[in-house]
Amino acid sequence: MAARRKTLHIKSAKQVRALRTPFRQEIVQALTKLGACTVRELADELDHEPAALYYHVHALEEAGIAVETDKRRGGGRPKGVYELVAERIQIDRSETSEPFLSALAELQRATLRTAERELTRAVEARGAGNAQEMVSPMLLRLTSRLSPQATTRAAKMIQELADFLAENDDPDAEAAHSLTVAFAPVRK
Repeated sequence: MAARRKTLHIKSAKQVRALRTPFRQEIVQALTKLGACTVRELADELDHEPAALYYHVHALEEAGIAVETDKRRGGGRPKGVYELVAERIQIDRSETSEPFLSALAELQRATLRTAERELTRAVEARGAGNAQEMVSPMLLRLTSRLSPQATTRAAKMIQELADFLAENDDPDAEAAHSLTVAFAPVRK
């Protein structure tokens, strides 16, 4: 297979719909972490039965987000090896068709549900005395009136933070941290 692309620009409603469930987002995160792997290895990482993953992995494959890159032999029939088609997935913000925007709204709801679950688990773990992380779970929401220049600068800072987190991802670190940012104009 050819070398993976650096970035996959999501431009179709079909691709957005393929990412719209929290479970598929977890699969994408696990594929990012593991790299090329079988569904069994993915299931072990996610603590699920492999049968629960096949449908979702194939949906990601049909949308052009994941690809089968190899077959592994051993004990029965060959097992497919899957990986993401790119190191990074980015939504094309210039697309404005109704189907795309509708699918994007569903994706955003799923992302927020995932963030809610992660934050709830982190808070419960701290309450149970199980916290190993050095940073307490944090939730911040504020509304601010920004000039166009300040809006552009804030968006750039958020992207820089995302880049920083991606560049400093340490697979050997004890704890993983999740960051979800929603930055949008508010209509009053």
